[in-house]
Amino acid sequence: METILLGYPIPEIYLAYETTPDGDQTVAVVDGQQRLNSLLGFLQNDFALLGLEDNRTGQHEGRFFRDLPEDVRTRFFLYRFPVRRLSNLEDEFVREIFARVNRVNMVLTDQEIRNALLPGPFFDFLKDCASHDITTKSGVFSGARRRRGGDLEFFAEVFGTCMFGLSNKKSELDERYDVLSENFDDYRQKSDDFLNLLTILSGTIKWQGQVRWSNIVDMYTLLHVGWITYDQLNTADDTEISNICSALDVFQRKVSDTKRIGSSQEDGNLTDLATILDLPEEDTREIVLGYVSGIRNSSDLGSRRSRSRELRRVVESQLSAR
Repeated sequence: METILLGYPIPEIYLAYETTPDGDQTVAVVDGQQRLNSLLGFLQNDFALLGLEDNRTGQHEGRFFRDLPEDVRTRFFLYRFPVRRLSNLEDEFVREIFARVNRVNMVLTDQEIRNALLPGPFFDFLKDCASHDITTKSGVFSGARRRRGGDLEFFAEVFGTCMFGLSNKKSELDERYDVLSENFDDYRQKSDDFLNLLTILSGTIKWQGQVRWSNIVDMYTLLHVGWITYDQLNTADDTEISNICSALDVFQRKVSDTKRIGSSQEDGNLTDLATILDLPEEDTREIVLGYVSGIRNSSDLGSRRSRSRELRRVVESQLSAR
């Protein structure tokens, strides 16, 4: 809004026009939706001008559109956005233009660009994951993160990890995403199993209060370890599920306590967890400290390996007791 007040140029808006042989025309916004929605919202008095930075516009701070002088309101209606017109292009070309524009302007997140470039069954699967009951129970994604596709990116990364193994997020996510999108039929049964895993864990974890599994880092590890032990989890009886639930609950609380007071001052009170795991307290302490050490540099490959290794020991200690 301040840019318009100053009369400065705004980056181009890309519009895709499609005209039929009968002369009917539709227009789609390829890039610029946020800019247009913001302007329309301001013109409809949905929000006031806040955070103006230029001395020439400071007098309008806190004003709604209806409160602006007539000449200033007229200026808004006279302002012309630079528009790039795309006529009767195939969808694939429109998507490619969309991706290229946003790679340059850095307007959208990586996942928003993937959503535009790679629709299809893998994308639909990710939406099923994001809408699963476990995401609501855990509260792992903020509203802002969901709106920008962070939940879809998270599940794409976790599912890629389950299919291809642990990696550094930055180095392999895009490559794995492309492979899964292009060849999703090869992974359809695995995707069904993954959704079933979400259902199992949703009903296994104690979600009351603050739990570590509501953090993205810990949820990532929980899902990875759940996938490693999926065959056993999928056939576990009620007693085994109950034991896993108790073990995970006590473990995550112990990890949180240790992280809060610092590993060097770990209080040593591991009796309850050691009893559940049927391990000596020294071995139990090693598991907890190993997991805590993996929370730092959370996306680093070594940290991910540490967390998965120690959490797997906790889960398998209950499964092996059948």
